Amino acid sequence: MFLLSYHLDAAHLVVELGTVVDLDNEAAIEREIVRLLPCCGPRAIIVDIRTPLLTPRALGLLLRVRGQAEERGVSMAVVAGYEKAREVLSAAGLHRVLRVASSLPGAELRNRGCRPVPEASRNGKPGDRRSAPQTAGASQRPLGPYADTSRPRFPGEG
Repeated sequence: MFLLSYHLDAAHLVVELGTVVDLDNEAAIEREIVRLLPCCGPRAIIVDIRTPLLTPRALGLLLRVRGQAEERGVSMAVVAGYEKAREVLSAAGLHRVLRVASSLPGAELRNRGCRPVPEASRNGKPGDRRSAPQTAGASQRPLGPYADTSRPRFPGEG
């Protein structure tokens, strides 16, 4: 199987997926895209879906390729030019996960500054960017005007 691929710029490799993914071609398409990952050099890959029909096999393929790209430190976005393809991705809850855009410039913007986070930094150790450090004497109660609306209120409690 041969997929058309080209460099959009120095940081983005575009792979065009112009066929419907089914049982017969799924493995070959996945091998081809994964083969392009290590040699692409850019920090981002964009899969340009050129068909309105997205099968469950195509969704699984995109998720697997995204996972393998993330392992290599390459971020991935998907261009779905057809409204029907975007609806399928949205209904499957993959719109944000796959960084779906309707055009190549949109996918390029979604990938800008969105490098995959290494597995070690996802553990949520104190002092990491994602977890705020605990200060001495800090209240454990939620803050904000609507923070206590889900908790029962008792007279005399403040």
